[in-house]
Amino acid sequence: MSRMLFVLMMMMVSVVFSALDHSTRTEEIMLPARDGTLLHTRLVFPRKMTSEDKYTVVMDRSPYGYTGLEWFSDLFVSAGFVGIGQDMRGTGLSEGNFTVWHADADDSQDLGNWIVQQPWSNGKVYTIGASADGMGSFTTLYNNPTWLDSQYIIWSTSKGYEVLFPNGAFLENLASEWMYGTVDHPEGWAKECLSQVTANEASSTLPYWAVLEGNAEYYSHVHGPSGFWAGWYDIFLVGNLAAYNGFNTQSAESVRHQSRITIDPLGHCQDASKYFTQNLVEGRTALALAQMYETYGVRPVSRTDIRNVTFYVMSSNDDAGLAAGMYWTSMETFPAPTMTKFFLHSDASLSASVPSSGEGESTSFKYDPADPVPTVGGNNLFLECGPVDQQVVDARTDVIKFTTPVFEQEMALTGPLFANLFVSSSAIDTDFTVKISDLYPDGRLILLQVKTLQLHPLYTTEEYVLCVTKHAHTHMRNNLPTLFSHFPKITIQTGC
Repeated sequence: MSRMLFVLMMMMVSVVFSALDHSTRTEEIMLPARDGTLLHTRLVFPRKMTSEDKYTVVMDRSPYGYTGLEWFSDLFVSAGFVGIGQDMRGTGLSEGNFTVWHADADDSQDLGNWIVQQPWSNGKVYTIGASADGMGSFTTLYNNPTWLDSQYIIWSTSKGYEVLFPNGAFLENLASEWMYGTVDHPEGWAKECLSQVTANEASSTLPYWAVLEGNAEYYSHVHGPSGFWAGWYDIFLVGNLAAYNGFNTQSAESVRHQSRITIDPLGHCQDASKYFTQNLVEGRTALALAQMYETYGVRPVSRTDIRNVTFYVMSSNDDAGLAAGMYWTSMETFPAPTMTKFFLHSDASLSASVPSSGEGESTSFKYDPADPVPTVGGNNLFLECGPVDQQVVDARTDVIKFTTPVFEQEMALTGPLFANLFVSSSAIDTDFTVKISDLYPDGRLILLQVKTLQLHPLYTTEEYVLCVTKHAHTHMRNNLPTLFSHFPKITIQTGC
């Protein structure tokens, strides 16, 4: 498990465990799945429960084991729930092999079916899950179990393909580091998992991705108001926001527009906390914990000022930026964007003016696949992440730049960011990357957003459309509350 998740856990421990009485009782069992595989399961009961009591369960299924993230379900025992954690197959103390979440829809259904047959169950199950656990929670929807009610998902994704192949470009470091660091037992199994993943790189529509690829049918299985905790620089931002949108607009009609979300700047990207100095840790921990309790119907305090969409407005960490942003805000819906077009010009400028007919028709550059442009900052997990200075990358000859004039007033990015590129390449496979950065007066070039698209004759169409942020489908999933204090610069590169 990554160090970032331990930071999350320690924040929760300090805030919540002080309120628990530590007098619960536990049981550990090996619960058989439908194929006979025994899955290690840990149950935590309220200490004062009687044989007549009936409880709702909060369930967390994890590849990290109980000491990793499964204990999240225990946070709610003192509030009158039973907490249950289960090791995913092939992880922790469970039998079998890890299936890249393909067995988790069935395994979670089997666990839920067993729960509601117990004499202490009231027939209702909630799920909670952070990161990889959250992906397991999402798969629980797939079989549409009748007992599933509310869910709370932390820094996770309902879009498995988009995480590993954003617009077709394979994030090899992310896939390899996680597989070998988490599920390489028996030895060599991580290689087998990676082989399955890369064999299905062509499209998110392949059957392989169906169990973890949120769509209208998938979200129609949502029957309870749910909650989400996302991060603007989190590796799972895409699927987190996609799920929030799907849960609110494509769920059962009785619960539409009842799910809520909190978005901090970082998610897993804890090393970038130094860039966001105003009320970050204290604010996000309190907000998210209170949101969890609201989602599960535990409301000791009425939060009249906290609405369904709560997020951190990012800006530059200097006097101008601090005067404009670096604060939390809360509203019923995301702010409605006003779409504004900027055009690339042959003189390397970027403006709202349409290029004239006399301008050059194209810009070209050479790149060496053996010397790719490095990934520096952005939405990463095992690499440097966050709003990192791009000056070193910007100085390369295989990066082309387009810059606006200095802005006379603040500019807020609050909606979807797209880039339409018309390109050709002498290589069969080419990854094109677009970055939006904030150019400071002192020369620093601070990354705001980056997105890559793989140009491949089998996987892409004649006109190549690149989404600069993370989402090509709905503006609800694209909002990025950022305030420019200087002037933006767009760069285009390959081989990232």
